[in-house]
Amino acid sequence: MMISGLTDSEFRSVSEVNRMIAETYQMTECLNDIFVKGEVTNYRGPNAGHRYFDIKEGDRAQLSCILWKGTYGRLGLKFELEPGMQVAIIGDLRLYEKTGKTSLHVNYICKLGEGEDNLKYQQLMDRLEKEGLFREDHKKPIPLFPKSVGVVTSMYGQARRDIEQIAKRRNPYVQLVLYHVNVQGEHAVRTIVEGIKKLDEMGLDSIIVGRGGGSDEELKAYMDEAIARAVYEAKTPIVSAVGHEGNWTLIDYVADRRCATPSEAAEITIPDVMTTVRRLRQLESNIRINMRNGLNVRELKLKALVKNLEALSPERLLKERMERLKHLEESLRQGMGRAFELRVNRYEVLLAGLHGLSPTAKLVRGFGYISSKGRPLLSVDDLKVKDQLDIRIHDGEVRTLVEEIKKNGDF
Repeated sequence: MMISGLTDSEFRSVSEVNRMIAETYQMTECLNDIFVKGEVTNYRGPNAGHRYFDIKEGDRAQLSCILWKGTYGRLGLKFELEPGMQVAIIGDLRLYEKTGKTSLHVNYICKLGEGEDNLKYQQLMDRLEKEGLFREDHKKPIPLFPKSVGVVTSMYGQARRDIEQIAKRRNPYVQLVLYHVNVQGEHAVRTIVEGIKKLDEMGLDSIIVGRGGGSDEELKAYMDEAIARAVYEAKTPIVSAVGHEGNWTLIDYVADRRCATPSEAAEITIPDVMTTVRRLRQLESNIRINMRNGLNVRELKLKALVKNLEALSPERLLKERMERLKHLEESLRQGMGRAFELRVNRYEVLLAGLHGLSPTAKLVRGFGYISSKGRPLLSVDDLKVKDQLDIRIHDGEVRTLVEEIKKNGDF
């Protein structure tokens, strides 16, 4: 075939061709979910968590395989790959565009002779995942403060007792609604589906579906598609609590929240209100004590301020001054009374002394008061014979005439 004369634009690049092949792989149904078995060869141990190896069919054919780190962790494999191991794989053919190499991307792997049921389970898992049953955006949040929680489990199992004990301890006000089911055996799937649907119709805040662990055979009911679809279609948030940390069942991927045990599920769905209540009560007590202490301090300060204010009160100052004035008035009266008495006593003494010196006081002892012409007679020189004299004694007066005058020295 002649290709001369073609322009560069008519040629496809290598990357375009590889991209076309890669897109064809993804869109071709028969190249996805391929079941294949073979012998492990060219195994290269964990490289950043990924496993790279080939599987071969004797000397006739060989196929490159990749087991990604995330898939390995999800599968929870209990064995490590090694050369010569016979394995069964479910995977998708993919092209690495950079090298143009085709590889089988492993979705599930098991040892031959040990995993036929697991192959079917993995096929179911892949189908439900493609339908969207495992989508994160479909999962509903678990209510923080529920009033009622449904429990789908056996009334005789330890799971029910664990949930009840935790609910009583964390929040005794939450109503638990139990729907008794068979957790294993031929009636398990039917009763569990019925329980989920019945409780979902009751408008509860959340539902716990679980049991107290068990072997793979005992947990088989929870691998059923009917239960997974009942969980997916429920309007009520559902928490799965089947088995323990190492046991994952189908409903764990569909449920809105997965817990390893019923006890953990109870703690997730039922908040520890009693711890909060006790803390609030302690805070209330602390607030009361602080308020009481604060009020006592303020009361003492108020009393001190009132006392200071009363000391500066005009009314109190006026009252004190009135009392002081009254006291001074009494003191003044008493002082004046004492001074008056003192002066009266002094006056009487002086009066008595003066009286003792008075001429009239001496009249009572034989003396008389002599006057002439209305004036006291002081000297005989003031008299003449026949002058009138007035003599006053204590009990009357005598009028007489001077008959003779003698002066001292004339005798």
